[in-house]
Amino acid sequence: MRAYPIYLGIRGAFALFFTLWATVAAVYRIEVVGLDPLRLVLLGTALEVAVFVFEVPTGVFADTFGRRRSVIIGCVLMGAGFALEGAIPRFAAVLAAQVVWGVGYTFISGALEAWIADEAPGRDLGRVYLRGEQADYLGSFIGIPASVLLGLVALNLPLLAGGALTISLGLALIFAMPERNFRPSPREGRSSMQHAAATARGGARLVRSRPVLLILLAVALFTGMSEEGFDRLNPKQFLDVVGLPAIWGLDPVVWFGVIGAGGLVLSYLAAGVVARSLDVDSPAVAARLLLVLNCLTIAGMLAFALAGSFALAVGAFWLATLVRRVAEPVYLTWVNEGLDPAVRATVISMSSQSGALGEASAGPVIGAIGNVFGVRQALTAAALILSPTLLLYGRAIKRGGVEPGLEGKPGE
Repeated sequence: MRAYPIYLGIRGAFALFFTLWATVAAVYRIEVVGLDPLRLVLLGTALEVAVFVFEVPTGVFADTFGRRRSVIIGCVLMGAGFALEGAIPRFAAVLAAQVVWGVGYTFISGALEAWIADEAPGRDLGRVYLRGEQADYLGSFIGIPASVLLGLVALNLPLLAGGALTISLGLALIFAMPERNFRPSPREGRSSMQHAAATARGGARLVRSRPVLLILLAVALFTGMSEEGFDRLNPKQFLDVVGLPAIWGLDPVVWFGVIGAGGLVLSYLAAGVVARSLDVDSPAVAARLLLVLNCLTIAGMLAFALAGSFALAVGAFWLATLVRRVAEPVYLTWVNEGLDPAVRATVISMSSQSGALGEASAGPVIGAIGNVFGVRQALTAAALILSPTLLLYGRAIKRGGVEPGLEGKPGE
């Protein structure tokens, strides 16, 4: 079987099952588990600590033992975490669930992107990632109404269904996911652990030797610091600050489904425009595009934090989430520029680890701001934390987005 359609299928199916869980998870935590802003953010902190601790080791695992194996393990663990949260509506259980699915995420993060880069070497990688993002949107768009319908029966039902289906996806990939081009770095007589350690050191040396990669890791750090507060507190802003319209007596689950679906449609259209119009494989283009996208993200987040009406809040929320989603595959393509395939997953995992460190370090602070001063103030802080990325992208643009010795050598 060809790798490219399987990659799109994995992205679409995983997004569908993840959205089954994610659409109602915030409402479930607020209305069933009864969490306040600080505990909501602490859930994210637990998740990101797990990601921070396991991200690079699991990236090394993927580079050493195979990306296919890593993705399969990740799906099973993530599904188990989703199901655990839906099965036991207690803060301790929900907290443990974040750790379980966070570890599972680290097995997939970097491994899936590295797998398709190796298995489809003749394709334009930037457009592959953008098409994967569009498959993600389609799966999510199907998952939102399905989650809403299940949530109207019982708020924990979508979580249980999403967990079971994600586990099933992992088991199906045992038979459906090929891996023909994986080439681990030579063992040279080393044990498995020594080989894994050597892979990790190789990834770290590569990052240290390339200032643009260091800039991108710093961008991931500030992005994580900002995203944690925004992602955890935006449901609280809609429910308790702005308020949901009292139209036809619609349940909050339905409103969150409508908001999510609208954002996905806009993101899908925007990603298509970027894929057709821009050469995102060019680091110089990627750098300028990401600078503009981050400016728009900050503007959207600030507008959402200060919104005084539901309509303005939804518009600002859609703007912030749309540009963030479009930025993700562009950033990933830039990170992949010139990477040695033997350490590809490890380096991508280092980027994710930087984001996790940012989320874990800033999350509790933003949650405390929300408890003491209010949700608006916490969301404003989350938006402003992102501003240093503009300076970092400016530095990268001065370098043309690539190391001086790598122009014209994307395979090195």
